[in-house]
Amino acid sequence: MELKWLHDFVSLANTGNFSRSAEERNITQSAFSRRIQALENWLDTELVDRKTHPVSLTDSGIRFLKPAKNMIRQAERMKEDFRETQVGERSILTFTSSTNLAMSFLPRWLTEIQQELVHFDVKVQTDVSGIHDHFEALRSRFSDFLLHYGHGVGLLAMDANKFDYLVVGQDVLVPVCHKSLRKDYATALGSAAKKPLPYISPWRTSSIANLIAEKIAQNHPSTRLDTVVESSIVGCTKSYVGLGAGIAWLPLTAVATELASGEFVRLSDDSFEIPMSIELYRYSSNSSPLAGRFWEHVRRTTAEPQP
Repeated sequence: MELKWLHDFVSLANTGNFSRSAEERNITQSAFSRRIQALENWLDTELVDRKTHPVSLTDSGIRFLKPAKNMIRQAERMKEDFRETQVGERSILTFTSSTNLAMSFLPRWLTEIQQELVHFDVKVQTDVSGIHDHFEALRSRFSDFLLHYGHGVGLLAMDANKFDYLVVGQDVLVPVCHKSLRKDYATALGSAAKKPLPYISPWRTSSIANLIAEKIAQNHPSTRLDTVVESSIVGCTKSYVGLGAGIAWLPLTAVATELASGEFVRLSDDSFEIPMSIELYRYSSNSSPLAGRFWEHVRRTTAEPQP
């Protein structure tokens, strides 16, 4: 099996189109098709259903997609490790993070640390999806650190004793709506409204969605919500709020500017707000010398006491 076959397969899974993926991989469509076929022959299974438009993955293809991505990551990490051996100690730290934290918290926080610590370059990736994949990125050395909201995360049962974490900041989920809806929704939360409130929800199986549901059930069970949009991306949810599509719980760091300008309105009192810690995770056995110094610096200077 060749590494380029894995890149081809992941590209096809993303585009669903042989022609587009061939262009992305900078080869002819016929050569691209032969390489996908070669991968299928090597695995002795059909990975893609060529009869659908766009092309879809078979059950075997769906099962193979995650291992394929992991093998690509491991190969890239191995290449970096050998390169670092040639040029000396690495000067790059890689962070996996949610898009919101990567935009609202990470730049300012890291810039302050870089001013105090020996210079290092930063690589930030937000395309890792799902909490299991976040922790797998640490375990497989695809990233040095994971920056994540602490509430609802917990540590995975597998190798839990090998994950370390530090609390490096605080945020809070606040219910908000667009200013145009102030009159209708300002006091609607917690009241026995005749109609359910249009709700822009996090992904319903996410820990954030569970936290919001628990908060409502415990404090204001009479509140009725009607999910009109469901999104796993804070920026998408925020855009729908800006269009007046309904109410949403969003991190305060993500909507501070809109609240200050009056474009967004904070709904109800703080009984609907949900505090969340911002936590930095690492897989301790994978720590490079630079990552180790960074961790100790954060532990001494910025980390908050763990509960």
